[in-house]
Parts: sequence; structure tokens; C-alpha cells
Amino acid sequence: MQYVSPIFRTLLARFLFLNLLVFFVLGFVTFAYLKSIEPELVKEKNEDHQKLINNISLNMSLQNVQFKKDSLRIFLTKYKSLLPNINLIRLYDNKKNIVIDSHSLDLGSSPFFKIDNIQQKNIKETDSSPDTSSLTTREESEFLDNLIAQNLSILGNEKILTISKKIGDNFLVISLSALFQNNDQRGFIAITEISSDIENAIAERKNFVLRSAGAVAIIILVFSIFLNANIIKPIRILGRFATSATVDTPDNKIINIINTRDDEIGSLSRSLSTMTANLYQRIEFAERFSSELTHEIRNPLASLKAASELIPETQDLQKRERLIRILIEDVSRIERLITDYSKMLRDEAQQAKFGLDKFDLVEIIQFVINNFGRILDSEKKKISIQFNYKKEKKFLILGFRRRIEQVILNILDNSISFSPKNGIVDISLEIIKKNIKIVISDDGPGFDEKNINKIFNRFYSDRPDQKFGQHSGLGLNIVKNIVESHKGDIKAYNKVNEGRGAVVEINLPLAS
Repeated sequence: MQYVSPIFRTLLARFLFLNLLVFFVLGFVTFAYLKSIEPELVKEKNEDHQKLINNISLNMSLQNVQFKKDSLRIFLTKYKSLLPNINLIRLYDNKKNIVIDSHSLDLGSSPFFKIDNIQQKNIKETDSSPDTSSLTTREESEFLDNLIAQNLSILGNEKILTISKKIGDNFLVISLSALFQNNDQRGFIAITEISSDIENAIAERKNFVLRSAGAVAIIILVFSIFLNANIIKPIRILGRFATSATVDTPDNKIINIINTRDDEIGSLSRSLSTMTANLYQRIEFAERFSSELTHEIRNPLASLKAASELIPETQDLQKRERLIRILIEDVSRIERLITDYSKMLRDEAQQAKFGLDKFDLVEIIQFVINNFGRILDSEKKKISIQFNYKKEKKFLILGFRRRIEQVILNILDNSISFSPKNGIVDISLEIIKKNIKIVISDDGPGFDEKNINKIFNRFYSDRPDQKFGQHSGLGLNIVKNIVESHKGDIKAYNKVNEGRGAVVEINLPLAS
């Protein structure tokens, strides 16, 4: 048996664990996604800066701009339209000494630091970064100068270096590159841009993820409460009901709470209640029948015991033969009781095992008649069986084929056994409203009017001309139980105005 941790033995625990697992996996994927946003956006800025650097290099080559401070000042001032989003441009010579800074230009631009309307969260920090929240404008400027100088010192002639950094309240993207003019390297260029849009994009996505995570958590919580109240708790109640049914008697108070529900759980609860009630009825039936069988067996056993004790002491051959016949009859009686009882239990088990079928009663009755015809021919009994029904109609019922066959067999056997020589047994079928009426009649002596209501009792037998032990008295009782289990009814009466004869009438529901 596979071991299951006590924590995961309930459906609610498994559901919550699975949802939390999925939630954490999604959280990890989301965290990785958020981490990847900044590099992607910085890369886009770097591509824009590279285009700008190439444009500056091309224009300097076309205009043959001297790589001197005054010439560069005139060039940058003239082409200030090339700097729509750039906050700072610095040009360095090949020795990495600064030649010109765009702050020295009269571009009418705002100071680089201390932009009050930008309030961004610190996204990227390294161990070497200072606490920029307390930096002044001069300190921020000095930190930026040092940052550019440090990275410029490691920049090779063919390298393009991009740095993203939070300084103060500003998120900066800095691109460092060699600057060529007519394919000759004239120096280096540093482009700095305040990229608040990157922080805004990251913050927007982060807020969206947090709101989504909160909404998912609330949905999981609400669904968990619904699952526990409407599914898991009722299942626990059904489990307690089943446990109480196996111990002693079912506690109907437990399950009545769920039986009133109109959903699938209520349907399951009602089915379980019905199944349990039927099970207890079967148990009660078996116990009562076993008690009655035991009582019925006692009589032949007592007779058997008395006869067996008298045989050794009896010298008269006739008396001994009579005692031996009593022994044989008692044994036959006991054997017949046990055989019929075993057959009844076997049929009950088959009824519980197999499902219902829709079949035509005409086929069943014709099959039984054919079997009896062969028996009557072999025994040379001059009894005819007549079967009357309207051939254009279908006499369909929903039930157990073999059990209905047993009903016809038992009644027909009774009718034939009571019929005189050259007798006739009639079987008729007709549909009345939503029921099929089966009538089996014979021209025998009929029922004793005082005992008509008793013929369906267990172990009842009224066969004065039959040998003892040939019938157990269970046949008609079994018939009655089968008919009632198919939601039908059965009754017996004598023929009226037709002389002698018995009639058994059965009504079964017509299958739709």
C-alpha cells in the first residue's frame, strides 16, 4: 500500500497544495520575467544610442569637423535636434580626457539632476553603489563622473559599453563607445539618458503582476471555501454515514442534511440512502428466511430421527419398509428445501450483479412453453398449453430476464401439476394502460377459498395428491417476491362461471 502523508490525505489539502505549487511556479516565472524586462529595455536604449553615435560620426565626417572644443561646441549646438531625449553627451580624446560636455552648451535645457517630477524606485544597485537617496546634486554629479571615468578606462577601441544605474531619483542609461571620423578613431563618446520610462514600465508590470496574484489568491481562497462547504464536507458526511451503516444501523440524521440538495451530491446521497435501505432489507429478509427455513427443516429432521431410531427395533418387514419410505421422503423434503433456498439466494445475487434489460415477454413465455412441451411429450401427459396475444403489439418490460422466466416457469409448473389429464392451460397477454397483464389459468380443482391468501406464503403447500417432499412450498413465494421487485403485483383466484379452475394474474409495468 502506497504511503500518503497525513497532510495530503484530504482533498482540500491536496487542492490547496496543488494550487500553491502552481502559484509559486507562476511566481518564479513572473519574477524571472520582471528581471528580464530591464535588460531588454536597456538593450533597446543602447540600440538607439548606437544609431545616434553613428549619426554623429557620419555628420562629423561629412562636415569635416575638427576634434577640438570650439568646433565640437559649434557642431553640437548646430545639431541639437539630434538630441531630443539625450540629457548628457561627453566627448573624449584618445587619451580619454574630456573635450566637451553638453552641459557647457547653451541649449536652454534643464539641469541634469534634481528633476522634481520624477520619483522612481531604485531598481538596480550593486555592492559598490553608494546610498544615493541622500546624495546632493554635486555628489550625484561626481558619482556620475566617476562611473563614466571608471568604465571608460576599461573601454577598448572596438567595444561598445552600456551601463544602467540608479543615481538619486534618476534611472540612467549610459552608452560608451569609440568615436570614428573618416574611419579614424578620434576619441570616445559618452551618451547619458534619464530613462524613467524603463522604471515606469517595470513598475507598471510589477503592479499588474501583484494585482493579478492577489486576484488569483482570492479566487483560490473563495473556491477552496466553496469546495470545502459544497463537496468535501458532504463527502465526509457520506463517509460517516457509510461507517455508521457498517457498524450497526445507519444514522439517517447525518445524511438527511444532504438528501434535500438538488445537485449531484444530493443525488448521490439519496442513492446511498436507498442502497443502504435495500441492503438492510435484504439482510433482514435473509435472516428471517433462514429462521423460517430452520424451522421448516426441524419437522422432517425430527421425523427422520424418530424413524431412524425405530428401524433397528422393528422386526415387521412392512413397518420397516414404511419407516424407510418416511426416511426417503424426509430426506427428499430437506433436499428440496435446501435446493430451492440456494436457488433463491443465487437469483438474488445475480439480480444484484447484473443490470436491467428491456425485453419482450412473448419471447420469454414462448421459450418456457417450448421447454414444457418437451417435458410433457417425454412424460406422455396429455395437457395442452395455449398462448393468446396480439401479435402486432410489443409487450416490452424492463427487468431481469432470468427472474421473469422463473416466474412464468413456477406458475406454469403449478398449473400443469394441478391440471387433470387432457387438461388445458391458458396463457394470455394484454396491455392495459401502462401495464402488461399476464393471466395463467388451468382447469384443475382450483384453490381452496380459505387458503387463497396463503398460497404466496413461504413453505406453504397444499398438494394432497402429491408425494411428500416433492415441493418445498417456496415456488409461489419466490414468484411474489420477483414480481414485487419489478414494481408489479400478483393475485390468485378461482374461475367464475366456468366451473373448476385456478387463475393467477400478474401485472407488470410496460417499458417506455
